[in-house]
Amino acid sequence: MRLVRTAVYFTILILSGFSLSAHAANDVLLPLPFENGTFKTEYQWISDSFTVMMAGLLDTPGLIVLSPEEVVATYEKAGLRSGAPMTRASEIKLAETLQANLVLVGAYEVLEDKSTKTISITAKLIDIREGRVKPYTFSGLLSDLQAMQGILAWNILYERDPALPYSQDQLRRRAKMVPPKAYEFYVKSMQAPDLKSREIFVKRAIKEYNEAEPVGHYAQALFQLGLVKYKNKEYAEAEKNFRELIKDDPYYLEGLFYQGLAANYQNHFSESLEAFEKLASALPMVEVLNNAGVVALSKSDLPRAIMHLQRAALSAKSDDTIRFNHGFALWKNKNYDAAVAEFKAVVMVNPKDGEAQYLLAKSLKAAGREQESVGADQEARKYLGNYAKWEVLPDAEKLTRIPNLTRLKTDFNRTTFYKLIRKQSYSLGTPSVQSRRAVQSLEQARLFLTEKRDAEALTELQNAINGDPTLAEAHYLRGQIFQRKNEADTALSAFSAAIYWNPRLVGAHVALGQIYLARNDRARALSHSKLATEIDPSDRDALNLKRQVETNR
Repeated sequence: MRLVRTAVYFTILILSGFSLSAHAANDVLLPLPFENGTFKTEYQWISDSFTVMMAGLLDTPGLIVLSPEEVVATYEKAGLRSGAPMTRASEIKLAETLQANLVLVGAYEVLEDKSTKTISITAKLIDIREGRVKPYTFSGLLSDLQAMQGILAWNILYERDPALPYSQDQLRRRAKMVPPKAYEFYVKSMQAPDLKSREIFVKRAIKEYNEAEPVGHYAQALFQLGLVKYKNKEYAEAEKNFRELIKDDPYYLEGLFYQGLAANYQNHFSESLEAFEKLASALPMVEVLNNAGVVALSKSDLPRAIMHLQRAALSAKSDDTIRFNHGFALWKNKNYDAAVAEFKAVVMVNPKDGEAQYLLAKSLKAAGREQESVGADQEARKYLGNYAKWEVLPDAEKLTRIPNLTRLKTDFNRTTFYKLIRKQSYSLGTPSVQSRRAVQSLEQARLFLTEKRDAEALTELQNAINGDPTLAEAHYLRGQIFQRKNEADTALSAFSAAIYWNPRLVGAHVALGQIYLARNDRARALSHSKLATEIDPSDRDALNLKRQVETNR
């Protein structure tokens, strides 16, 4: 590769008629590290700078750009070794595993000449499905690297949609927002082979940023520093770093997850629950709902714990950790029949789970199913180390003296996270045709309900849910119709789905409380009654339910 030497400007050459404008509305782009043609390790950081920069600049509605974290997490799944040189076959294999139809690859060479350093870059945007390649070339001062990357990003976006809402210069300036030295050390921190090295680089990135920029903070670097501290079990420092992130920062939501864990490990249960509930309100991932429920139990807030764990269990029926936690909360709430169902599911997956066997035995016995409890009790004797210690406790004291056995989820599912965050960010922009139709169906259903045309309303509500399953009101209205039809089980499912997507929907909590009260399930009725009055202390239906539960009338 020959360098085009220049100290003042850089150029871009567009060498083919490749266009993204005809592509599907949801392209998925996989940016890969560029090849270091210089063969000098001091410039190796530039390789990964392309993946870091493109992930930050290109992720726009209709074009999903896979983050470096997503890519690294998928290497093993694709049978590839992270950091190993990529052949065209391995690039395609990784793209297929990540369901990407576009791949960005390239190479660069740095030339040193007395007082200047220049860089030559070649990039290729490969359309996997159509077998087309769009080449780009740049050259200029090494100090202009970020600007070149910004213009590369703009050209990719422009090829896809010539009606971009921002100019090339705007994207170039956005790419240069982080001072060059801070950017370099941040990328090096991402390449670091161990936590100690990563901490050194990321702290240097923050220092360089703060010295060059008197306002603001380097959010990406703060998150990475918090993650290093968390992995080193320095939980106080980790919590402090994550708390510095603000709502509009990159990694803010992911930071809430680790902030919640760090606070929990310090027994800061109120702060931990606050973090998990903030994240759950934005992105109701099962691990977030699970942890919110676990921490609520640590605070002895049973109604809140059951609400979160019930939501988690609704969407993760095969997850034995969540079902154990939900069962434990139900057992604590003396809802023994429901607890039995959860613990049975757990021991079906792992018969050697001594805690689940023990609690299954106690739930069966409390539910009046003593003969069934014998088998579970015998299994608990085999596998539970604390069996003798807990068994000497009187039955009346077991609920309070057996410790909190719930299990946190410490693994953050980045794949699910990115899918949800993208779906949410796009819905906040221009609604999709499918989403608009869902809202129209919901409006039509409301009209049918005012005219007492339940059958037509149900059809429209189902159309709305098919278009957007997150419409809590659609689930709630379906529940009301089925409740009127005395189809209690179907109504129960609909109301449960409504509070899954909107846990502050008072009417759904009241309806669930009424159904449970009619079934003489006073514990669950009381739980939903407390939640409803906590959300809105003045709601008449919630107050009536509370009175009915308390007076048994």
